[in-house]
Amino acid sequence: MIDVHIPKMGMSTVEVEILAVMVEVGQRVGAEDSVVEVEGDKATFEVEAGAEGTIAEILVSEGQECSVGDVVVRIAQELAA
Repeated sequence: MIDVHIPKMGMSTVEVEILAVMVEVGQRVGAEDSVVEVEGDKATFEVEAGAEGTIAEILVSEGQECSVGDVVVRIAQELAA
């Protein structure tokens, strides 16, 4: 299982607001696909999956406040045969 975290956005940003959840449980994603859109003190940006796989769990909802480092999504990866 791969955890997707809120990345550090700058020196002063420690909390962000989830503006949009862009995936659903069971959806396949690529490493560069956006999973959530967040807004910090000075910028709005999209958080990428960072790994290929299937969305196993969504841990945030729109309007929720999160801290840098919080897990927002978990991705299940298929095992190679």
